[in-house]
Amino acid sequence: MSWERAIGFSLPWEGGFADHPADRGGPTNMGITQGALDAAYKRGVVKHRNVRALSKDEALVIYRANFWEPHDWGRYGEPVDMIMFDICVNHGMGGAAKIAQRACVSCGVDVAIDGKWGPRTREALYTMAWRNGLYLSKMLLIKRLNYYDKIVSARPSQKVFLKGWCNRTRALAKAAGVKM
Repeated sequence: MSWERAIGFSLPWEGGFADHPADRGGPTNMGITQGALDAAYKRGVVKHRNVRALSKDEALVIYRANFWEPHDWGRYGEPVDMIMFDICVNHGMGGAAKIAQRACVSCGVDVAIDGKWGPRTREALYTMAWRNGLYLSKMLLIKRLNYYDKIVSARPSQKVFLKGWCNRTRALAKAAGVKM
């Protein structure tokens, strides 16, 4: 159920094929970048490298293989699992690690903010998820909004995406039952 809920939220936000000139990920389809598709092809997850031709079923397989299973999001319980999955999809694991680390620090857990998804970060997130998952979820969403601001400050060309990113985060809060 956890996977279905998470992908059910994230996939519609990813849309169809896009090749926006300001998108640093380049051509994407349903949120899968050409780079992610190439990697999935090399691992035998999909049978082609044509991002434009990517099917929904293939995208689902890639999301599960690349973004859900390697991080075992289901072990964190709802709503942390759904929130972390969407953060991982949108920011990659380095960005997701930084957001998780900042949220854990705001929850009073001593963890380095280094962008590495190591055992200390995983344990801190897991502990907080089961101690106070709603508070952690709120902190994750707040830190994600802050992360977007940092992206735009560092790369003003990304401002074109800011409203959509913020709308997605507010929708995620609502879907997860988190008051912001």
